[in-house]
Parts: sequence; C-alpha cells; structure tokens
Amino acid sequence: MNHIDYKEALQVLRRAGLTTPQIDRLCGFCRKYTASELDRAAIDRRHLEFVRWLVTNHRLSDQIDADRHACG
Repeated sequence: MNHIDYKEALQVLRRAGLTTPQIDRLCGFCRKYTASELDRAAIDRRHLEFVRWLVTNHRLSDQIDADRHACG
C-alpha cells in the first residue's frame, strides 16, 4: 500500500469512529495476518514441491490408495 492509500485508509477508520490505539491494533493485526499468510503459502509451496518430487521419482502414485483398499 502506498503512502496516499494508507493515509486515506486511516482517514476512513477515523471517520468510522476508531481511536488511534484501535487503529494501531488493527494495523498490527493486519501485518501479522499478512505475514502468517505468506508463511502458509511458502509451506504449501514446499509441500507441493515435495509431492511432485515423490511422483517424479516414482515414490508416490495414484495407485497407492487403490492398493490399500484392495488389501483391506
């Protein structure tokens, strides 16, 4: 978010009746949430890369589930 958008967002929050401490807490929450989502996306990407490696190296296939049901 650029500086102008940030200032406009702060003005909207103030007009909505939020106090400065409330706005600060909301901004902190948004920063933590954004960082958390970025961390989650990185973890998901690593999981996907690992699954691709498993399939590429013939360590995992769609037959695993079918074999398990046939044995059970």
